[in-house]
Amino acid sequence: ISNETFHDRIASFGPRLSANGKIGYMIEPLQDTTGCSLVEAPITDWIALVSRGGCSFVTKVRYMQMSGAIAVVIGDPNNPGWITMYSPGKKKKKKKKKKKNAPYYCDTSDILIPSVYMPKREYIKLLNLSKLLNTPMVAILQPDDNVTWPLIDVLIIVIVSPCLVLVLIYASWKLRQNILFKRELAPVSVVSKLSVKIFNLNDQKDQEEPESCTICLEDYESGNELRLLPCNHYYHAVCVDLWLTTKKKCCPICKTDVTNSEVTPLLLEAGAF
Repeated sequence: ISNETFHDRIASFGPRLSANGKIGYMIEPLQDTTGCSLVEAPITDWIALVSRGGCSFVTKVRYMQMSGAIAVVIGDPNNPGWITMYSPGKKKKKKKKKKKNAPYYCDTSDILIPSVYMPKREYIKLLNLSKLLNTPMVAILQPDDNVTWPLIDVLIIVIVSPCLVLVLIYASWKLRQNILFKRELAPVSVVSKLSVKIFNLNDQKDQEEPESCTICLEDYESGNELRLLPCNHYYHAVCVDLWLTTKKKCCPICKTDVTNSEVTPLLLEAGAF
């Protein structure tokens, strides 16, 4: 007893497989293995297993339907690739030569049974399996809830691929922005080495220096810890430390870079308390 699953592709013509699928006996018609002619039904509720070639897909399904098959499986013994079975289009007739019976037509409303296609690997394996058994092989044709692979390929190319490219571009841009932003910040090790003084309101009465922090706009009070920058501007230590390490590495007033090692010693010397 064997229980195997084979992949197939439903034809573009004829009815779809119902949710319950089709159950029957998978049999290759020995009278015509291509299914291009009427054959005697080997059993009731049989599923015809025929090979590609000899006639169109629609013709095969029509003949097997007339032969009593409840479904048709058409396999390609040569082609390993997947194809979708279509019905032939109308043949263009010339105005001068009109034929009453055109050999090609696209009306498939008379087809009442489903049909599926199998490539070489799947078809040969299924055909050999059916010949190993002394009794007809029971098969169940079930609808595939998944999207067919060609459509998935199209979705990947048209939708997913551009989205991935955009995500990569955005991630690269964000990374670059993050690097540039970090370059605009002062390291904590540099900020912690800047001079600090304790503000005394009595010492500032005779000096024309700002008595409020430019960052928080609060007045200085005696006992406040102030940070002196290389440009001789000072602020609340808490305010300016946060500014230099999270906003900009420059003085909020004159935009002097506090990480400039060449300027810092001279300015510190000039701005001694």
